[in-house]
Amino acid sequence: MAEPKNERQARASSQAKEWLIAEEIELKTIYKMGTFEIVDLPPGVIPLQSRFTYKIKRDCNGAIAKLKARLVTRGDMQTEDEYSTTFAPTSRFTAIRTIISIATQERMTLKHWDIT
Repeated sequence: MAEPKNERQARASSQAKEWLIAEEIELKTIYKMGTFEIVDLPPGVIPLQSRFTYKIKRDCNGAIAKLKARLVTRGDMQTEDEYSTTFAPTSRFTAIRTIISIATQERMTLKHWDIT
């Protein structure tokens, strides 16, 4: 099974229902996490478009574990004057090393890090 490159391919695939469920899970997660809020647009502002990306997650034996859909913003549609208003939080490497060091000293296990 190939990963769909766009929504049209996902809808046309034999796993269309599963891809739709993955999209719904992604949207519910975004709402639950408070990632954004719906507001009225100021006059003259054109919102950036978004789209889903699709990924097949496999287990250690290569079998399909789940289908993942992720909602992403079309950053390629930004105009140059919008660059300064974009916020993308990033971690400094020293902060990551500090967390790993504390976990090691306290004999804690780090199970999952999502640093994207």
